[in-house]
Amino acid sequence: MKTNTTPPGSRSRLWMAVPAIAFGGIGIELLLMSAGFPYAALAGIAGCVIASFILFYQAYLKPRRDIVSLFVPLYAVLIFIVPNDISSGVIVQAFYAATITLLAVRLEKLFNAPKQEKKTMKQMLNEYIARIEPLLAPIDEETGHLVAQALLTYKFELYGNAAGKIAEALARLDTIAPHPGTLERALLILRERAGGFAESRVITSPEHTFMKEDYDALAIRLRPDQIESPAALDLDNALILLYAVGIETSPDDEQALEEHQRFVIQVLESYKDKLTA
Repeated sequence: MKTNTTPPGSRSRLWMAVPAIAFGGIGIELLLMSAGFPYAALAGIAGCVIASFILFYQAYLKPRRDIVSLFVPLYAVLIFIVPNDISSGVIVQAFYAATITLLAVRLEKLFNAPKQEKKTMKQMLNEYIARIEPLLAPIDEETGHLVAQALLTYKFELYGNAAGKIAEALARLDTIAPHPGTLERALLILRERAGGFAESRVITSPEHTFMKEDYDALAIRLRPDQIESPAALDLDNALILLYAVGIETSPDDEQALEEHQRFVIQVLESYKDKLTA
């Protein structure tokens, strides 16, 4: 792995050396020409060639590579050093110096930031769990165990048992201060859905939903225009929240929950395009 040791401050000013040396060489050439020096053109050529290698070094240091800038020294050699029919006079030098100056500015503006890679859903899940640490802090192991069992029994489609575990978890929450309202609403959302499945009925207008103050504690946070089904979104957020609570607060259920992590990842993946837009 390549390691850059160049101080960030000096690297950001490196581009200024490109026009300074390129046009500086041309300036020296013009002075030598006015003095009648026979090899005055070498100063301008040297300035352009040296500036090209500085541009190459600048491009090499960037987190993202610009192929055009990396090949600039080759162009300099072909134009100014290798014998050819192209004039290497002051006009060509000035045009070349202006070109590599524009490349240096472009490189500094467009290639400084590393290429952004989209996060995986597992990374998003881990970041979410870390983000809601304050919400998890007051949850004891017994409550966490009931939450985990509620989620697992729901996942195994044991809806009657899930409703019972949820009722026990809700009773435990009443003894916790500060009262975790968001977690309580997640359990109520899941209980309502489990009850509907247990009775073979479809719930189209759920009684329990998340509230505005719950927004920061939810994994899937969408703009209103991105939400197709508020009830489905609430259920998905409830499932992810309950998973996070269980795996972080109930050591006895950690392995079982990890085995079902793919289920939670799939929930997040269904919102991938909206979460990574």
